[in-house]
Amino acid sequence: MALISGFLAIIITLGYLAVVYAFRASFRELRSATWWFAMGFAILAGTIILRAMYWDVGMPLLRLWYPETAAQWTDATRGRAINIVFSLMKMTAFLCALKCRKELIPPEERHLWPWWKAWMHPKAIKLLPWYR
Repeated sequence: MALISGFLAIIITLGYLAVVYAFRASFRELRSATWWFAMGFAILAGTIILRAMYWDVGMPLLRLWYPETAAQWTDATRGRAINIVFSLMKMTAFLCALKCRKELIPPEERHLWPWWKAWMHPKAIKLLPWYR
């Protein structure tokens, strides 16, 4: 099972790296909506890659080749405490997504919508079209 998970993690890594590479042109215009979107996606993809490589490739190989070191590392990080790092990276990604949303608000209204409230713009659109 670890072999399948590790193999899938490597495939996922290659796929995400290809998508991030495909968005490389979006990083030219700093702090635009496209830049924030691409940056958020790159951070999220990086988080997914690092988490998969850590849990599905790195730790199984460490347990296989160096079981004592794996046990010490698990004790030092309290097992899953390393996920705090991955969660902080995910939070950074959604911050970028909110900044992107703010940049998509028309310039004349943008000053009324800070990044933490930008997801609510515009107020008149309902998610369910039949609910009024």
